[in-house]
Amino acid sequence: MIALPAVSPEVLLGCALASLAMLLFSAGMLWISLVRGFGSGPGSIVAAMASVPAGVLCVALQLSFGADVQPPSLRAVLMFIVAGIFSTYLGRWLVFRSIETIGPSRAAGVQSVSPLITALFGWIFLAETLSGAGIFGIALGIAGLGAISVGVAPASGAGGMTRTARQNGFVFGSMLFGLGAAAAYSGSNVFRASAVREWDEPLLGTMLGALAGLGALLLAGRNQLAAYVREIRAQPVGAWTYFAVGALQFVGQVLVIASMKYIPAGLAALISMCTPLVVMPISYFVLRKQENLSRATVLGICITVAGIALVLLYGRPAV
Repeated sequence: MIALPAVSPEVLLGCALASLAMLLFSAGMLWISLVRGFGSGPGSIVAAMASVPAGVLCVALQLSFGADVQPPSLRAVLMFIVAGIFSTYLGRWLVFRSIETIGPSRAAGVQSVSPLITALFGWIFLAETLSGAGIFGIALGIAGLGAISVGVAPASGAGGMTRTARQNGFVFGSMLFGLGAAAAYSGSNVFRASAVREWDEPLLGTMLGALAGLGALLLAGRNQLAAYVREIRAQPVGAWTYFAVGALQFVGQVLVIASMKYIPAGLAALISMCTPLVVMPISYFVLRKQENLSRATVLGICITVAGIALVLLYGRPAV
């Protein structure tokens, strides 16, 4: 029997912060899945805009409690900005698209590979080596993703789409949008983990990143802004839903960064990205008319999560 290490109060606190972030991310994915007819383009901008008032409010609360603000490090500020562009611009838009394409449960299942990519990025960019258990965990995670794609059973949609067309939509949507979002969030985790250890200001760092990501979204979508404004005015309920989800995601990002002070970044990413554990059962029991999950899909998600746990708990050398 393998003895588990003793868990300190600091580790428990870090795991609790990352778990709360995971619950907020899960709530956002489920909430977004209920929106109909509101595109991910304007939705991404509205969600990013929510980060500004949410960040100002959180920073004001921090200052009101008399917390001191550490002087910034230029390198850390730049890393927070790049991380914000990766998550707010690339990651958020891609994950919204994956939810639209394949539904919240399968999107969450593909997103669960993000910590595996984080471990890979850590090996490439941070010179962190992987043990044999880590390599096996990556292989296990890939096998889980394969089971997800094979076992998917899309719900019948309007327009009489054929089964092959729906399967092709899942393959392209999940692999391009879902894995793209996972890679973007993984990159942001690596940048934030490095940044917060130089400048211990997760709130200010997250707000800087959110502002940078919003600027990137506005710049990339400048030709569609007029159409986005019309869509927002025509569907205020959808716009407010994305705004609320954006605020939840901002708080979740702050919690993940804060958890990295107490637990390794890989473990924080593991816990925060285990959204299938929440999204999958709720989506099945509450939104079952929208999605049909086969046993292979459920098994694939579980295998992927098991692979992530193996990589991040036993695949990295102790530091």
